[in-house]
Amino acid sequence: MAHDLVRACVLSTPRLMVGEWHDVAERWGRDLVDVVCAILTRATTGALPVDWQGDFDAERAARWIEVRNAESPTLLAIDRQTGQPVGLLILFEEAADDDRGQLDIRLGYIIAESAWGRGLASELVGAFVAWALAEPSIVSITGGVAPGNDASIRVLRKNGFHRSESGADEDVYRLMLHEGSSP
Repeated sequence: MAHDLVRACVLSTPRLMVGEWHDVAERWGRDLVDVVCAILTRATTGALPVDWQGDFDAERAARWIEVRNAESPTLLAIDRQTGQPVGLLILFEEAADDDRGQLDIRLGYIIAESAWGRGLASELVGAFVAWALAEPSIVSITGGVAPGNDASIRVLRKNGFHRSESGADEDVYRLMLHEGSSP
């Protein structure tokens, strides 16, 4: 179940304005279905779960938005200079193993193909890490990466994540936020 803490996350970087996707889309005059169709393409979804792969039309995008709304907070990143949507940050909250009401956040991110190669994924993840560091209830952040997705591995490593698990379909990278905490 999504907590208000993560759903209320607002991030600001020199190049990005990031917040809850419905709020940001409305503020910037964007239709969220159009945003999802533009960001989720065959190229950007190739390393994602099978049911997320491929191009999105309006009907598929609307269903995807409905499922995300019910499942987890999703943030939309807008390029401040152009006003264009450039990425999504999907946040799944999991209770940490310590039974103290603390959270592990599992993150996923998708950057629009038109924004690749500009360092926006690193900037987006870095801004989220900085925000999470200020939230004592968030003890760790994890991200799954398909083996061989070197760009995503670089993004996570650049932001302090370390590989904690390896699998045939996914390697898991983790960042511990508070010393002495255990997810």
